[in-house]
Order: sequence, then structure tokens, then C-alpha cells
Amino acid sequence: MRASSRPRLPATVVQSWRPRSDAWAANAPSAFAGRPARPLFIGGCPRSGTTLLQVMLDMHPQLGIPRETNFIRQLWWQRTRFGDLADPANRRRAARWILGDRDHHTWRLRREHGIKRKQAVRRIVGAGPTMGSIIEACVRLHADPKPRWGDKRPAYSGFIGPLLAMFPDAQYVNLVRDPRGAVASQLEMGWDPAEVAVPAAIARWEGAIARTDEAARRLCPDQLLDVRYEDLVDDPAAELERILGFAQLPAGAAVGTMVSGERHGRFGRAHALVAEPVTSSSVERWRERLSPQEVALVEHATAPLMERFGYRPASEAEPDPDAVGELARQRRANRREWSQTRRDELLRRARYRRPVAAAGHD
Repeated sequence: MRASSRPRLPATVVQSWRPRSDAWAANAPSAFAGRPARPLFIGGCPRSGTTLLQVMLDMHPQLGIPRETNFIRQLWWQRTRFGDLADPANRRRAARWILGDRDHHTWRLRREHGIKRKQAVRRIVGAGPTMGSIIEACVRLHADPKPRWGDKRPAYSGFIGPLLAMFPDAQYVNLVRDPRGAVASQLEMGWDPAEVAVPAAIARWEGAIARTDEAARRLCPDQLLDVRYEDLVDDPAAELERILGFAQLPAGAAVGTMVSGERHGRFGRAHALVAEPVTSSSVERWRERLSPQEVALVEHATAPLMERFGYRPASEAEPDPDAVGELARQRRANRREWSQTRRDELLRRARYRRPVAAAGHD
């Protein structure tokens, strides 16, 4: 929950909000509370500010979080193909697969330190004999010599269980954005045909919330922190201090650098604003990008969740009936996909009985 004595957010964003129940907030700490060097993962609905948060946290002197890669979930899903990772030859096969596929974007892990692929393979082979140990070795290619490491990917909202299987002491930051803003930003990406784009984006936002909530039932307050995009861009220093407190990392002068320091790396069109000074000008940009009926559809669909996360409705229009019907279809498709993902994981779990937790994190 957040309350500000300097209300600068628009009327559509409530200053204080309660994403979890009092009963959940009162849960006892996990067995890992207070442990140093816990991995920190970031996830949420796509286009909710995860890249901005990753870039700022990566500027902390004790924490390294690389730009988004695309190998951790794929490695987990294909873990049976690499056999017993106690065998160095199997770890080498896994390392070459991770580093050799351009779609994995693992060059982002090596670029900053100028690590050659052969060096990276040797470091991964030298990791412990589990899936988690291999992944930690990969991310540490970027994070070292910083003592803490983490990773970000929006789709981690549906991957919290596997992350905690590999890193039982991990912490997770759930980044939430006003669904109107998240939907409007997704439309710019062209992920869906125009005729279904808004309903598909709504279903994607709802799915990220639902999957995080499902995982949250098994988590403690020291394992999960909810952060709103609007608070992050409105008062980045205060939100970063809150996140660093959750992660048990020192704040102090580091926060100023994280907020206003020069962003390193190249940022494409989709993340061009990340390289600019943090501003709340994007909070209500959805008013320019969504039609009144599209705003009405988002608000009609997500009303209970909007209230829970502190967003107020703004439209008096009625959603288009055809769009409401399409939203129902997109929701069903999203649920079917999630059900299939869970069934597939149960099958993989039955076939792969070897330990997966990284050394030192169980």
C-alpha cells in the first residue's frame, strides 16, 4: 500500500491501494526471510514498466539484472533433453544450446564484460549439477562481480512456481499497471490482429494478475512485493527505496543514481522512453490511444481488479457488444492455454525426477 502527501497522480489513480488482504499481509515470514543474496525476479503483464524497473535496479552497486533474455523458461521446459546434469558433458550440451540460439538473446549476458562464448561455456559447465545452478551461472555472466543477481521477464507472472523450484529463496516483484495503459501500450506493439487487439490485451492483463494471485497463495510477504507502474514513475525514489527494502539492499545515495543516472545500453523503439528521465506523462496516455468504447470495454471487463489496485473508471460510454463477445472468446483461449501449460508441466515433472534447485538456494 502507498499513500503520498504530495498527490500528483491523476484522479483515475488512487493514492492508496491494497493489492493483498490483511490476512495475507499478516502471514509469517518464509524460512528464507533475512537470508542474504536472494535472487530477485521481476514480472507482470507485458508493457507494464518491467524494463524501466530492470534498468534502474541494474544500476544498484550490489545488484545485477540483465536486459531481457529468452532462455530460462525454454530451458526449464526442455530440461528432459539434457539428461542428468551431474554429467559435465550434459552441462556442456545445455550451455551450448543456451548460448548458441540467437533467439535466446544471451549475448546480453556477456556483452558488458566482453566474455567470449567459450569462456561462458566453461563457466556454465563449472556450475553445480542442477537446472538452477546452470541458470544462475548464466545470469552471473552479467551480474558479476556484484553479490546479488536477478532477472526480469513479463511472462514470469506464469512462471513463479518453476522459479521457486530452482531458487526456493527467491523474491518476486509483481509490477502492475492501469489496465487501460497496459492495453494501449500493447496495441502499439502489433501483437494481435486489429479486430481482436483490445480484447486480447485485456485477457493478457487479466491472465498475468490471475497467475500471480495463484502463486501468491503459497507465498509470504517477504517473497512477493506488488508495485504499481504509476507509483514508480510518479515518485521513483520512494518506490525504489521500498523495493530495495524488500530485497534487503542498501538505498542511500544509490537511489539518486538509479533514478537520474545515465541509462546504459541501446533501447529500441519499444523501450525508447527508458533512456529518458523518468516522468509520469505516460500515466494517462491511454486517453489519446483508446477510443471511448475501448476505454469502456477495459473498464467493464476489469472493474473489480481496477478497484483492488487503485484505478478509477473514467468512461460513461457502453462497450461495443461485439467486443464484449470477442473478449469472452479471448478469455477462454487464455484459460485454455494456461490449462495446457499446467498439464504439460505435470507431465514433465513426472519424467524429470532429478533435483533442480541451485546450490546454496535451497
